[in-house]
Amino acid sequence: MITRNFSLHQLQQLETPAARVVAGALAPNASPAQIDGAIRALTELTESAHKGSAGAFTEYQQLLYILSLSDDVSTSLTRRWLSNAIYKVEERYIPAADIHTPLSESQFQQRLELAISSQSRETHPMSQYVFAGKASRAQLQVFLRHQWMRTFRLYRDAADLLVNLVDVDEAAALSRYLYGELGEEDETRSHPRLLGKLLKAVGLDEDFQAVTTMPEEIAYLNNRARSFRNPDVGWGLAVFYVTELVVPRNHEKLYQALLQAGVSEDAAEYYKIHISLVPPRAKREWQLISRRISDRAFQESFLTSLAQHFRVETAYFDAVWQEMQSV
Repeated sequence: MITRNFSLHQLQQLETPAARVVAGALAPNASPAQIDGAIRALTELTESAHKGSAGAFTEYQQLLYILSLSDDVSTSLTRRWLSNAIYKVEERYIPAADIHTPLSESQFQQRLELAISSQSRETHPMSQYVFAGKASRAQLQVFLRHQWMRTFRLYRDAADLLVNLVDVDEAAALSRYLYGELGEEDETRSHPRLLGKLLKAVGLDEDFQAVTTMPEEIAYLNNRARSFRNPDVGWGLAVFYVTELVVPRNHEKLYQALLQAGVSEDAAEYYKIHISLVPPRAKREWQLISRRISDRAFQESFLTSLAQHFRVETAYFDAVWQEMQSV
């Protein structure tokens, strides 16, 4: 079976030397030498990208997107192995947060809130434009299409973080989040399905095989996947915090903007349900972070990941905003 989001199908369309090497490593009869060759090629490409080659950056991000987020389970173990080779290079080039001595919990929270207030998507011109009800229907379609791209697979990233929580009580807390994210007892009310209902209401498809071609969106999704998969859970918890415990502050504004644009309350339920879920979720998941705050290494990885997330997200939102303005 071939689907749009199967890795070999996508790699065959790239027609680059690195893509051919990676495709060979994912073949059912691939030898250890072929896999090692793919690791070398990906490592060299990623190194070149972070030393200034724009072409290498675009190519390795595209390959990482295919390796990280394709749907073919049969190649998943090899794809993870190859992705990890890229992650190791990437993380050497991400600027580390400057934490010489551990911050107190109040100092850590202050630094966290300062970063969020100055860099979160809530303050982006695109968000302000949508919140104000100025977006046309075509512009809302652009906005919601990209909302779909960063949302419909989010549960899979969160599951990667769950695997890295070896404490059973922490795993239980995150499992409750996933339980709600996936509709609790009714799978038709999972958050991707509710968002799909909203897309249909504005004339878009609920596409679970969607593949993006926007470089900034690819980089955003790659960074999120890498962060959630990192065995150092500070990386994943930082992105989880800012995407699941902070971003929902925007949802009431988005909900009201959609109602103002003529979308029904039922169709806009995806945003409405997040408004009611924020307080209990924020209180519960914060425990995953607060119990680690005394650890300087955790503070460093958390704040390093947070800063990298905002760098990638700002570039991504700038690109979406430019697309919206062109409509």
